[in-house]
Amino acid sequence: MTAASMTRQTKLVMKGFAARLAGNTERGADRKVRRGSVDARDRRAQVYRPIGDGTTAGALGWIDCLLKVVAEWDDQERQRGGARPLGLHGMRVLETLLGRRGGVAVDFKTGRLDPAIDTIARAARVARGTVIRALAQLKRLGILDWVRRTEKTGADGVFGPQRRQISNAYFFTPEGLPARVAQRLRDLLARRRVRREGTQPPPGAPPARPMPSNPEMRAVLARMEAGLDRRAEEASASPPSGQYPLSGVQG
Repeated sequence: MTAASMTRQTKLVMKGFAARLAGNTERGADRKVRRGSVDARDRRAQVYRPIGDGTTAGALGWIDCLLKVVAEWDDQERQRGGARPLGLHGMRVLETLLGRRGGVAVDFKTGRLDPAIDTIARAARVARGTVIRALAQLKRLGILDWVRRTEKTGADGVFGPQRRQISNAYFFTPEGLPARVAQRLRDLLARRRVRREGTQPPPGAPPARPMPSNPEMRAVLARMEAGLDRRAEEASASPPSGQYPLSGVQG
């Protein structure tokens, strides 16, 4: 410990001792902590939700559908002569929070999403103030919400800040979307689920092709179709390598 740090620590101890002598043992709310914040370990801060069904395929499909629905809504409002609900920067921030622009870690299984504002700004390539405005708009539109969090500073018994602000805990709230937009999202998710599970052909699908009687030929065709489906999914949903490290997706 340097002489300067020893001097600083001594001053803090003396301040705390003087405060206790004067009866000022409670400092009150920390000035740099935002109102309404809760401890990161508090149950009120445990707001994460799985992305989609929590699986990699399900989460990527859910992300695709949500982005498609919001982009359609944005365009439709503009075509009707109104203002875009989100606009370019709002869409960038949403894509960033969904992991589509890299730099922000998303855990599909738990839904953990807690990037700092500056991290979002760097990944979306917009200013910090733009991120703050976009987040407020996403919340107003019913797409996203968050909880402000704090943690202890570890300075127990020392006269000084006892808590510090940390990043928000974000979670998606598609149920808050306007009714027609939410219904469009449900329809897209249902169609994707049907196609993936193969329980029935999607609307407008061509009739099934006759299969060859030779078992080996049928197996070859099945492998070819599976490969084509996989490449189609990768082209539409899979992110660049390393974009979802918490969920093990390498693209």
